[in-house]
Amino acid sequence: MNTKKVILPLLAFITGGVLSAVYLSAGLSAGDGSDSVMKAEKKPLYWVAPMDANFRRDEPGKSAMGMDLVPFYGDDSSESMVAGTVSISAQTENSLGVKIARVERQDIHRNIQSMGFLQYDESSIQHYHVRVNGWLETLYINSVGDKVKKGQKLFDLYSPELVYAQEEYVAAMVIGNKSLMEAAGLKMRALGISQRHIAALKKGKKVKQFLTYRAIRSGYISTLNVRQGMYIQPQLEIMGTGDLDTIWVIAEVFERQASWLKAGAEVEMTLAAYPGRKWFGKVDFIFPVLNSENRTVQARVIFENKKRLLKPNMFAQLEIKASAVNDALVIPSAAIIHSANMQRVVLALGDGKFRSVKVQTGIESNGLTQVTAGLDENQQVVHSAQFLIDSESSVNADLSRMQHEMSAKDMAMGMNMNEPSSRVWVLGKVTVLEGKHALKIQHDAIDEWAWPEMNMSLNIQQSISIDHIQKGDAIGFCLDKMPSGEYLITHIEKQSADSSLMEMNHD
Repeated sequence: MNTKKVILPLLAFITGGVLSAVYLSAGLSAGDGSDSVMKAEKKPLYWVAPMDANFRRDEPGKSAMGMDLVPFYGDDSSESMVAGTVSISAQTENSLGVKIARVERQDIHRNIQSMGFLQYDESSIQHYHVRVNGWLETLYINSVGDKVKKGQKLFDLYSPELVYAQEEYVAAMVIGNKSLMEAAGLKMRALGISQRHIAALKKGKKVKQFLTYRAIRSGYISTLNVRQGMYIQPQLEIMGTGDLDTIWVIAEVFERQASWLKAGAEVEMTLAAYPGRKWFGKVDFIFPVLNSENRTVQARVIFENKKRLLKPNMFAQLEIKASAVNDALVIPSAAIIHSANMQRVVLALGDGKFRSVKVQTGIESNGLTQVTAGLDENQQVVHSAQFLIDSESSVNADLSRMQHEMSAKDMAMGMNMNEPSSRVWVLGKVTVLEGKHALKIQHDAIDEWAWPEMNMSLNIQQSISIDHIQKGDAIGFCLDKMPSGEYLITHIEKQSADSSLMEMNHD
């Protein structure tokens, strides 16, 4: 049986206080006759692409890359033939803290996490202005936040223009000219004199020097821009009021979640001022224009506030209950590995075997993510230490791809002189720095090549920097035997002086 091994370092981690180096052994071996006989008696469940576990067919054929499909019999041996499969011993699996979760189906809600500030119910806000120039004789309000009731006195105003309008009305009444009375009455209404005061003037024929302005509706003083004795003009807002029976919160929702928003959706609100307490409201209105400053869609949420615990300008955390996706295929969100142009998970195949596969995901909620493609129900995925396994699965897949490409080239045009004919992983110690691309190394015995321990000079691949390597350093390195007969270091790493080896076998 001919066996070719490529041993690569996976990681360094601390176990029991001792720094240990973990290595993987990727093996490609020819099967014996008994395996062929057993598989001949079995019927494959399906055929799978060596480089893509998601590419499956019901009969033999070619993958999208032109490779022969591999039969899957439902046992470990067929899984191990797929490129990227990594085998880890139970001891190493326990040391890495590998955790596995099952792919399940369940309902998942599109919960939108948002935030916003509490504010007055804008439909209850009332602004107070006067329509003439004058002097604020008496101010009955002390400060912002004062509560006022409908009809309550707010301020008294003296304005010569208002006095003249009253005198014109009284004069028209004295001479009995109804047309003049009607015109004078319309003028007073236009200047802001209330119907109540006009009725009193008609009855008593007594002109008032100071007119009293009253609250149009109940609420709290939200703004106050005057003080007693000030000269005021129509453009000045004297004060404003707002009701607190209901509170508005404007939620900011990310643009990518805009399609999830629906009017009437239930909303749960929490405030830092009241830990452990929750308020419940509904989305009342979704603004039709995107906020260009922070690229969010705004939604108005209304909350009842009978106890007046909610105060304008408080900061709120919101969870909007968007529509649910029923019977979704879900996995823990922690299991997903995100990269620039794809998402992956590490499949747990059983008996310590793992392989990275591409997936497509949907919504995420409460620590779960929907998977729309790439996984089947009841499969198992790794959601702890998956990054370490994924990196080695990718290395194994890349090596398999290179070997396949090399085989195709060999058949067509002979051996590629840039590819190694053999590769080993060796531990050693640097004895002499011989330039930027050469080292003298006291290395361990290399059983694959029947080499004893020796101190020898070796060349280093031009693209590798050894600026971080010093004389006396313990190192591990990939040594390639090229078709030309040259020996070349193609990978180098510093090692701990007390490093011990724990094997993880590639299949």
